[in-house]
Amino acid sequence: MSPPTPIFWISGPPAAGKSTLCEALLKEFAYGFHLRVDDLRNWVTSGFSDSVPWTEETERQFQIAEGAACVLAAHYQDVGFTVAVDHCRNLPALERSIQPNLGGRPIVKVCLMPDLELNLHRNATRTNKPFGPDLLVETIVYTNTNYRKQVPPGWLVIDNSNLTVEETVRLVLHAAEAVPIERQ
Repeated sequence: MSPPTPIFWISGPPAAGKSTLCEALLKEFAYGFHLRVDDLRNWVTSGFSDSVPWTEETERQFQIAEGAACVLAAHYQDVGFTVAVDHCRNLPALERSIQPNLGGRPIVKVCLMPDLELNLHRNATRTNKPFGPDLLVETIVYTNTNYRKQVPPGWLVIDNSNLTVEETVRLVLHAAEAVPIERQ
């Protein structure tokens, strides 16, 4: 059996291009699985805790979804899929989920960080959400400003403001070449 491809964990503010990057990236592989952590969170049918306002229960539910995403990512990787996980979350919090659940696996961790004004423009013009863009403005301003201040080692930060999706994919694939992959 050939060695697994890395799990790609893509983070960044809302409207940074995470989903677009994941979809384009996975087209480079024979088998691809796009895992959106928000989808896992939205499966909660009773007792769902939204992210505004942020509460202890919100934090708990984010951690549960992130842990479940790690389990699913590992399973799909084990059966030969390339996995791209898509999630907006501060990087130190993600590390607390990724390391204990996926430590030892090849992972490429990417934070997309476009210019704030472009990030806000992308949010205002996108049509792939079931709610109005104004709902995310405060979150985008906060995450775009603060994620830059807390980048743990091992994260590739890409300012994709002036990059095409294809150029961003190439940067991520180049980063993947440096990830050690152990043969099983």
